[in-house]
Amino acid sequence: MRLFDETIKKAAYSSQTTKAQASGTSNCPLCAVGGNANKTRIYASREMEADHVAAWSKGGVSTLANCEMLCVPHNRSKGNR
Repeated sequence: MRLFDETIKKAAYSSQTTKAQASGTSNCPLCAVGGNANKTRIYASREMEADHVAAWSKGGVSTLANCEMLCVPHNRSKGNR
């Protein structure tokens, strides 16, 4: 299955957000390493999309271990990487 189910997305969002709040960084991993105003922004779950860490097209599976939540702009610009 290519898409992540809601349970996986909620678990990934919760885990990332908890870690981000503890470290004072954004819960979007790509924003967190940037140098702009979103570096510390905590996005609402509706502002994020599930992304395959290892791309689906390259054999990545739709599991929690291969899921990270990215802000919409970063997920849509990432493409097949």
